[in-house]
Amino acid sequence: MKKLLLMLLLTGAVVLPSFSQTLPRMDRYDLETEEGVIDADSIALPLAEYLFKVPAIKDDPARLRAMNFLNKWMEETPSFEFILDEDIMANFEEDRDITDLYMAALTKYQLQNPDIEDDRKISIGALKLLLDYADNDDNFVLLRDDMSRLMVAYKEGKLEQAL
Repeated sequence: MKKLLLMLLLTGAVVLPSFSQTLPRMDRYDLETEEGVIDADSIALPLAEYLFKVPAIKDDPARLRAMNFLNKWMEETPSFEFILDEDIMANFEEDRDITDLYMAALTKYQLQNPDIEDDRKISIGALKLLLDYADNDDNFVLLRDDMSRLMVAYKEGKLEQAL
């Protein structure tokens, strides 16, 4: 019986850390060179996914590094083009945290859906990712008036009409 309990504890000690969220290594990529930016294409999706798996704590250094890296990569990558929908951006243009999350959502949505070429569909898909994330209280996302209105519209199935 003691051996069984010990085995269960050891298994838990090995398995549980594998479920924790770890920040992908960014220090291997030099975003100051085109070659480095192209190499960083491989880390963009894991970074975006990481940002949607951890709470939006403003002063979390790992999260801030990931956001900054991803934003720089989005500006520099020749492999992808990210179109910022003005109708969507107008709802949070003065909220840097939401803007950063939307940029991560654009990355995540576009890289996970390479067959979708319609810019509007990509933008709305990214907004839905952001709203799903914001709807989870554990993520500590504060939505201001316009974004709260979009959240209500999204929950009612009327997001596109609200834009």
